[in-house]
Amino acid sequence: MTDKTKYEIQRGERAAQILAEPILVDALDTIEQEYMTRWKNSPVRDADGREKLWLMVMTLHRFRVELVQVMETGQVARATLAQQ
Repeated sequence: MTDKTKYEIQRGERAAQILAEPILVDALDTIEQEYMTRWKNSPVRDADGREKLWLMVMTLHRFRVELVQVMETGQVARATLAQQ
């Protein structure tokens, strides 16, 4: 096993643990729900405020996607190692 493979497996496992952490999941869901509520209830004339809220929602989404990608990379590394 190469150092890179070991590193990817460890990162993937840690990302999976983070994604399964109820406190983090709840916090991110709560923040996203708050942003979406504020976005939906914001006046149409407040284009700048609405845009900022939307970007904040997308940032939360990107954070989650990054963790999933790290987790999946670790799974691929583990599967590759198992085949060798």
